[in-house]
Amino acid sequence: MSFPIFNTAPGKARRALSSWAALPQAVIAIFLVLLLTGCSNNPNPAPLHSTRPDGSPWVVTYRALGEDPRSLDPQFSYDTLSNVVISQVYESLLQYNLFKTDPYELEPGLAESMPRRIQNPDGTEAYEVRLKRGIRFHDSPAFPGGKGRELTSADFVYTFQRIADPKVECPVLSTLQEFIVGLAPAYKEAVKTEKFDYSKPTGAITVIDSHTFRINLIKPYPQLLYWLAMPFTAPVAHEAVKYYDGKEGREQFKFSPVGTGPFRMAEWDRGRLIRLERNPHYITTRFPEGGWPAEEDARFRPLAGAALPFIDEVQMAIIREAVPRWLMFRQGYLDRSGVSKDNFNSVVTSGMTLSKQFEERGVQLYRDVEPTTAYLSFNMDDPVVGKNQKLRQALSMAYDAQRANEIFSNGVDLKAEQLLPPGVVGYDPNFKNPFRVFNLDKAKELLAEAGYPGGIDPKTGKPLQLTLDVVGGSSAGRQRAEFDQKQIEQLGIQCKIEENTWARFQDRQNRGLFQMNTGSGWHADFPDAENFFFLFYSKNIPPEGNNSSRFSNPEFDRLFEKMSTMENGPERLAIIRKMDHILVEQCPIIFDSHQVVFSLSQPWLPRVSDNSMLSGGGMKYVQLDPVLREKKQEEWNQSPMWPTWTLLGIVLGTIGYVTAWAKKHNA
Repeated sequence: MSFPIFNTAPGKARRALSSWAALPQAVIAIFLVLLLTGCSNNPNPAPLHSTRPDGSPWVVTYRALGEDPRSLDPQFSYDTLSNVVISQVYESLLQYNLFKTDPYELEPGLAESMPRRIQNPDGTEAYEVRLKRGIRFHDSPAFPGGKGRELTSADFVYTFQRIADPKVECPVLSTLQEFIVGLAPAYKEAVKTEKFDYSKPTGAITVIDSHTFRINLIKPYPQLLYWLAMPFTAPVAHEAVKYYDGKEGREQFKFSPVGTGPFRMAEWDRGRLIRLERNPHYITTRFPEGGWPAEEDARFRPLAGAALPFIDEVQMAIIREAVPRWLMFRQGYLDRSGVSKDNFNSVVTSGMTLSKQFEERGVQLYRDVEPTTAYLSFNMDDPVVGKNQKLRQALSMAYDAQRANEIFSNGVDLKAEQLLPPGVVGYDPNFKNPFRVFNLDKAKELLAEAGYPGGIDPKTGKPLQLTLDVVGGSSAGRQRAEFDQKQIEQLGIQCKIEENTWARFQDRQNRGLFQMNTGSGWHADFPDAENFFFLFYSKNIPPEGNNSSRFSNPEFDRLFEKMSTMENGPERLAIIRKMDHILVEQCPIIFDSHQVVFSLSQPWLPRVSDNSMLSGGGMKYVQLDPVLREKKQEEWNQSPMWPTWTLLGIVLGTIGYVTAWAKKHNA
């Protein structure tokens, strides 16, 4: 706040000061008190509106992102941060059920019903999809008159063409082209001609009518349904791409999303703010009619079948540093927050409950197991660790995952006994991995059976030397590397740490230029066993895929190929168990943990779902109480009055001096 500076001639200055002096000091005092106490420290921009067209309050939720998204093109983006925004603006044919997480379950999104698996006249399989009617793209200058048109089957022809267009650089083309007709030939032809021909059908989609089409398969692939719930297959309007990418000086399409989702892009001020506005034409989904936990019945039953979204505006402040994000949450200016390692002890008690300080505020703490598995990898092509199963088993038993959890994750992560995480069909909560029991004596016995008694290499008479690749560059990463090093060296083995940049780590992993590495793991693209076991399928050894441990086992491959085309059921579950057993015995990795994430919600924003597959938390379902938020913000941000009164005293003293000076010189 600033006051006017008098830049006037001496005579004018004298008259100006006299006019101030003529004002009653009580009036000035009241004005200054109101001015000083009326200042707000709320850093959030004003909402787009104060009321809805019907006169009801305009409701805003305030969130934060650590940085700007790289791109909001759904066929290109493959990072969590970008998907937080994309999933609000774009929709896919299928979506995850809000309340079913054990296991996760799909339900119709843009599709009228679940896709129907059929057989084409040529004997190949396809999925037939019928779209809901009346769904429109967001209003945008890309369309005639700025009005979004209805979504049709033709939009999916175009979307799957974009997946195959080399210029789009769709990161999942390598997977989808193996199962969907025409993607691979279309991609190769475009590379050859250096231009994708959008007038030529790829054969991936057969249009039946304006709202019905088929996705044609090369071979059976039940997991395609999961891909139909991901942004990569979200429909894109060709008019939007042409409008934004077709003229220099105009914002690019990747920064100007035009979808069918519950929110539309209203503003993107780079490095500062992303603002989404409620889509007034949204009809795709309503609040579920049931399925919520019994204890939440009183809360959710009144919402059953209600139109979505409940929120009118989503503000996402771009705040790169963790400290200001945390301070804004504490002041009530952000509605949700994560719990970092730095503030964990001030938020969570030793009993893993919310601390009294935040409990008294009405803040709510949530604990969720992410669909992830972290592990240390062996290079199975390495002549030492890759060819000695007993050695790998010994190193696994010597690794104290619980201790690592306590040091680096505040003891909250779930110990991994198997590859599949909770929520994925095939995960067995009762399974105990015999080589994940921390037992140093047994590990030393296995080490002796491996040919290295006491850790000594019989060829040299000296301790066996192993190399552990890590990602360097941070003190936390270095501490973890040193911990892992000590776990290995307690067997009498010498371990050298090889620090890498992330890019070099990835390159060495892909080229097989490592012996062991730490920091590996997988977060589910979709919650199915195939999406984890493919990491150990021999045909996915780099550069063909993500089998960076270079594990190759004929029986595992045979089971994988059979399992990957089966629907879930007892037979598939039995195969999953066998594949688990092979990985446990062969030990190409040391299982570490399934990540547990703590999050906080303000008292005015109770969480709706614990579904980790809902990118961005499913903001269309969110409800909040803006009246309670305003009340709490005032309560939590009351400034002490003594600085105000001190400043007021100084100002009044100055006014008194000026008054006396003016009277003296006007006499």
